[in-house]
Amino acid sequence: MKRKLMSSMLTLTMAAAVLSGCGGSGSEKPAETAAAAQGESQAAESTGEAEVITFWYNNTGDEAKIYEEAVAAYNASQSKYKVEGLSVTDGQKIIVAMSSDEAPDVIKHGNQTVIQYAKNGLIEPLDEYIAKEGFDTGIYSDQAVAANEMEGELYALPLDAYTIQMYYNKTLLEEAGYSEPPKTMEEMYEMAVKATKVDANGNIEVLGYPLFPYASARQELIYGFGGRWWDENSKPTPNNQGILDSLNMNIKFRNEFGGKELDSFIGTANTNRYTEQDMFFQGKQLFRLDGSWLPTMMKNFNSDVEWGITLVPGTEAHPENRGVSRFETDSIAVTAMSKHKEGAWDFTKFLTGVEGARIIDLGTGNLPAIKALYDDPEILAVPGFAEFIDALKEEKGVQYPQMADYDEYMNLVNAALDTVYAGKQTPEEALNDLADQSAGLE
Repeated sequence: MKRKLMSSMLTLTMAAAVLSGCGGSGSEKPAETAAAAQGESQAAESTGEAEVITFWYNNTGDEAKIYEEAVAAYNASQSKYKVEGLSVTDGQKIIVAMSSDEAPDVIKHGNQTVIQYAKNGLIEPLDEYIAKEGFDTGIYSDQAVAANEMEGELYALPLDAYTIQMYYNKTLLEEAGYSEPPKTMEEMYEMAVKATKVDANGNIEVLGYPLFPYASARQELIYGFGGRWWDENSKPTPNNQGILDSLNMNIKFRNEFGGKELDSFIGTANTNRYTEQDMFFQGKQLFRLDGSWLPTMMKNFNSDVEWGITLVPGTEAHPENRGVSRFETDSIAVTAMSKHKEGAWDFTKFLTGVEGARIIDLGTGNLPAIKALYDDPEILAVPGFAEFIDALKEEKGVQYPQMADYDEYMNLVNAALDTVYAGKQTPEEALNDLADQSAGLE
């Protein structure tokens, strides 16, 4: 399954929605909500009726059916609560609802969005619930928990995991004279040069170097060199040696095979991405940095490419960087305005536990965040999952920054890269300018 990256942060629309939804009553609102919640819960208990918990998820079509299957499993497992699920994809509608008395009790979203909700006071910190019953968050990977924390508090439980690693075409690799995939960027570059094929006019027919997709060149190729666009405090760090080393290698390859020719290949590749004519599916890429859904897509499109998966390379100087990649989760959170927080927490535990997560992971094709599923036979039987789970075990995920100006910063990063690839600036010049431009961002 292709997961849409949640790279775009919530904008001032959220703040406006929060202010309009919560304005007037101020700090009295949570107390009123808590009292109402207690009253409604006691009323449900006195009548013997199941307390209704509303759950909004941002999936549609077949994936929505999977979430309803998980909801049905929870409802069948106990009688105290009844969860009613609803597919809601309108981000503005979600924000407005969460800012009012009509808030759903539980939401599912990407961890980056969840953290933005937390910054605006829209979701409930879970530490009190965890401490009250001694809930063990150690059942999840450390990086999955960290992805949902802000300022030392946990705001959601991880449902599934997302990372990137490197695919390779076994046939092209053997034709280039190699029997094993690269462990370092230097080895990868050597193999890429030998495997790249051009026609009589210099047009690239087979691309050896993984400059497509560009998002992976901007991230995983840089991470392998130890580069980071931000530090542990979410401050921009554009002018560091790892980024520079990666860009210099990219430019070296572009100069060898022609920037115009490379851009033409990548343009076609982008048009055909995740279709039957995808360049990797057609045997026209040696290396591809991509997600765990790729093998299933290839099978569905009847691709006959013999592929393998290996960790993102490190470097000769820093082999410990091997396997470093971006990391995200889908997450389940209790809303701050929920009137049924105990029930919401109970459902959150179920959905992110072994039974609920197993339904979701197998149904949607996502990797597990709960470690007990790392050895599940059915999950390991999904093509590519065994290799990706091995990568998850490395715990080398790079978290996205909790940066208010993230969108603006990434626009500046992309503009800087454009000037480098267009030959208008050297990597050093572009990164120096980027450092100046991003100096005031937070």
